[in-house]
Amino acid sequence: MKRFFIVGLGMMGSSYAKKLSSLGYQVFGYDQDELTVNKALALNIIKSASLNELSKVDMVILTLYPKDNVLFLKENLDRFNEKQIITDIAGVKLPMLSEIESFLPKSFSYLSHHPMAGSEKSGIDGLNETIFKGANFLIISNKHANQVAEEALRNLAKDLEFGAIKVIDAETHDKMIGLTSQLPHMLAVSLVNSDSHEDTRLFSGDSYRDLTRIASINDVLWIELFNENKEFLLNDMERFQSSFNELYEALKNNDIETLKTKLVNARKKRDLY
Repeated sequence: MKRFFIVGLGMMGSSYAKKLSSLGYQVFGYDQDELTVNKALALNIIKSASLNELSKVDMVILTLYPKDNVLFLKENLDRFNEKQIITDIAGVKLPMLSEIESFLPKSFSYLSHHPMAGSEKSGIDGLNETIFKGANFLIISNKHANQVAEEALRNLAKDLEFGAIKVIDAETHDKMIGLTSQLPHMLAVSLVNSDSHEDTRLFSGDSYRDLTRIASINDVLWIELFNENKEFLLNDMERFQSSFNELYEALKNNDIETLKTKLVNARKKRDLY
């Protein structure tokens, strides 16, 4: 892969562009926001923002919100070709891939992936090409997948300096993301919204700051992700409520043994991650 086109130049898209450009690849990009495009060109992380370049690249990386990825593909399908690889970085896969598979010709090579890296920052001003180093890289199998596309994504992961690479199906991805990504965001939001104290910031240590960092949330994106993965996420939230209530009842009833068991079990399980 020598030529890339990145659709969407927010924090993730621009970070991809920056890293790939620094490796000497030809990178083109598009964003509906003109100021973002101008910044990307000024930073020299893309060579052009013309959609005419779409048909000339080896790989197209969609970094828009899931529904916008689908819409962009539909509206620009005639600009793509069967020789290139199309991928995306969407945080939820099942609904999006199902719709894409309903209209994308079988001759096209489409293989989704999910970079398990990110930031509470959004937009091109938050670009950081180092956030991928050592992070997990998930490849999501689908009907349009093939060995060539998988190998291309593995090479992309290596170029971006990701760590472990794992291939999974879309259902497994969405189920696990509900627990490991979306539930923590819900918890962070709940913790901050439950705060009724004055001057909390003066008493915030590492624990509170670490737990609440992701409460600085892109509400438009995450509302879409939560809704797209509603079934799995609600199940995770119910299990969390049950577990939290057990701690609440143990503390309320001075049940030290239960508290100790819960804490020891959690420590042992967490140490295996």
